[in-house]
Amino acid sequence: MMKNSVDVRTLLSVYEKIKTQGHTIDFGSELEGVQCTENQDGYCVSLSDGIVSLDINFHNTYQFHTRNEDPDSVINQTTTEFHNNNEAQIQAFLKKLTQLDEKY
Repeated sequence: MMKNSVDVRTLLSVYEKIKTQGHTIDFGSELEGVQCTENQDGYCVSLSDGIVSLDINFHNTYQFHTRNEDPDSVINQTTTEFHNNNEAQIQAFLKKLTQLDEKY
């Protein structure tokens, strides 16, 4: 499985841009279909497009979540297909974040 090379500074930059230039939604902001939220203490922020979400935690750690997280719940998909599908979703999401970062 391909490792996602993610620059946390870019992610936080996108987060700030969505927060300052997006429109307010429940618990956060949204810009071009990407939502950002933060937990109450501000130590964890999340970016999501409804298919993939990304939690960015204190100390620059992060974790991706996809809508079909559990390979056992996905019918007629091998584990490899499951990981490839998730990887494709994550890559598309990262591309979307990069485009937002460049645009705003």
